Amino acid sequence: MPWNVPAVIPLPQDFTGFDPGSSIPCDAFSSYTRHLPHWRLPHAAYFVTFRLADSIPRAILAEIQREAEEWRKKGPLSGIELAEWQEFQRSRLRKLERVLDDCHGQCLLRESKHRQTVTEALHHFEGERTEMLAYAVMPNHVHALCRLRDGHQLEKVCRSWKSFTGRNLQHQLGRKGRLWQEENFDRIIRDEAHYQATIRYIAKNPQKAGLLDHEASVWFCKSIQDANPQMP
Repeated sequence: MPWNVPAVIPLPQDFTGFDPGSSIPCDAFSSYTRHLPHWRLPHAAYFVTFRLADSIPRAILAEIQREAEEWRKKGPLSGIELAEWQEFQRSRLRKLERVLDDCHGQCLLRESKHRQTVTEALHHFEGERTEMLAYAVMPNHVHALCRLRDGHQLEKVCRSWKSFTGRNLQHQLGRKGRLWQEENFDRIIRDEAHYQATIRYIAKNPQKAGLLDHEASVWFCKSIQDANPQMP
């Protein structure tokens, strides 16, 4: 069965975009970096990916971390170097996404009952902590596009998703220990074109990974469903 890609993708109401080249008040925008950069802006939409702990081989992770450490050793960057750094960040995320789609590891979420545990968690605080816009639950990772309600932080919301699903899935499997990788990948949605491209990426991800319809779960918010009545 082919995966469905929405033909019409309306922006959510009161959409707030993000121009990384603009002047943003320091009290509105914040950022921090661990292994990956994380930008924060109130009322923005975020594309976040979290993955199972065994989803990326150690050798690939070590290579990515070594490349990032080489950049950090350079210290403050000039204008040209900053552009090169930003391109490195984009290429690193693309590489990580390709590796995830190769379905390394045990791929627990290939099983529908395990994916259901994840989708129930994604919807649990809908309207209270988050506004869920779209997601794809893949065999070894999750893509979620969402906005946060006032007073809630992306880190804490993701932590609650992973904590709840980690405990429940490990209990189902009769195991203990960490299930998810600690750090997430996340990006602020810049504008309408970026939002639409992200929705299409989520829709196409199972097909790109060569999955059958029982091996992944894809969901879109009501405004997208209403705009595409031909989709099942």
